[in-house]
Amino acid sequence: MLIVGAWGALLLYIISWISGLFPSPFDESPGSRLQAWTEFTGMRLGWIIHTIALLGLLWTKSVWPTTFVSDILSVAAWASMVGVQAFPERLPSLVNTSIVRLFAILLLGLSLIIFQNQVSTSEIVLAQTWLYQLLLGTHIIILLAGYVMLGVACVASIIFLYQEHHLKTKLVTSMMIRFPALGTLDRLSWQGTLWGFLALSIGIMLGILINKDDQSLLANLRFGASISAWCVFAMILLLRQLQALRSSWKAIWPIVGFILAMMSLIVEILRLNLQELA
Repeated sequence: MLIVGAWGALLLYIISWISGLFPSPFDESPGSRLQAWTEFTGMRLGWIIHTIALLGLLWTKSVWPTTFVSDILSVAAWASMVGVQAFPERLPSLVNTSIVRLFAILLLGLSLIIFQNQVSTSEIVLAQTWLYQLLLGTHIIILLAGYVMLGVACVASIIFLYQEHHLKTKLVTSMMIRFPALGTLDRLSWQGTLWGFLALSIGIMLGILINKDDQSLLANLRFGASISAWCVFAMILLLRQLQALRSSWKAIWPIVGFILAMMSLIVEILRLNLQELA
């Protein structure tokens, strides 16, 4: 259960980080208060769970030097979150806290992936069929929901590029009247990317948890495509918050990420079909 707790901490870190990416006007609206609560409470709760899981894993599971790398990465992620919480006012003057939090997420995720190579899957799912089936069903549902949301972001981005091109060239067509305004399309792409990224993150974590023993070529290709898509969307969220993306690139990258996500889905369907034929 300790390793499950560490995965839970990672999930809370991701939810908290995504909440911090929303535009947060300094008002007292219920939405703003909920956003702030999700961001800071999620981060603190994740850190508490991470602390407990880290101490437990170091005490019961660590066998140095075998687990040295994963332990150091996890401690570094934990220390990064300590810095974010201990210096909420001074740290932003030195470095963007979103970067620090994303850095901690990547470190902890990498730590768990490395650590899991030394822990059998049966220890994680407790060798109980019902738990495996629950995790598998949740994995499939969340990933499919994520693909739908990322697909919405992709379609909105394609229409955005179409609209922007015709506006720049002053080629107004009858079809353009039927499409939403550029601002609406941009918000739709942003929301689809945010929620799709969250679902993709959860789906990938569950997939790693239950499919660790599958080392086939297609499984590795599927995992590589999923991680590549995750990195693309993480980059989009970070660069948009830093306002470092031009309008056209805001629309191009969601399309690239969705193509990678679809490649992962196609490879998985192919892998399952080959398993049925074998």
